[in-house]
Amino acid sequence: MALFLIIEPDEDIRQLYAAVVRGLGHEAAFLDDLPTPNPDVVLVEPAYRTSFEAALRLRHEHAGLPIVSASIDKATSGQAEALQPIAYLRKPFSLAELTDALQSALSQRGARSD
Repeated sequence: MALFLIIEPDEDIRQLYAAVVRGLGHEAAFLDDLPTPNPDVVLVEPAYRTSFEAALRLRHEHAGLPIVSASIDKATSGQAEALQPIAYLRKPFSLAELTDALQSALSQRGARSD
């Protein structure tokens, strides 16, 4: 079972993401839940500064950490370059697209370099 860290400011969306992650048979956590996050995959809404900064900090601490970006905003080149997400989903997206992106990220976790 993998740990997916969800960094999303909207509570309803957080809970939807968590339900999808649990439906895939994995554990979902939120940034506030973990004193020292060490997730297998991060799902982040980078349009919010605090979310972006938290994901960026994790990216620096764990260079190979798979990140999925799910945002209402278009990806900026700076965000994409800094976070190096494996997938970038633009809201609104389907649950199938989310599931595919999460499974793709999970398959990348074996290649982590941290």
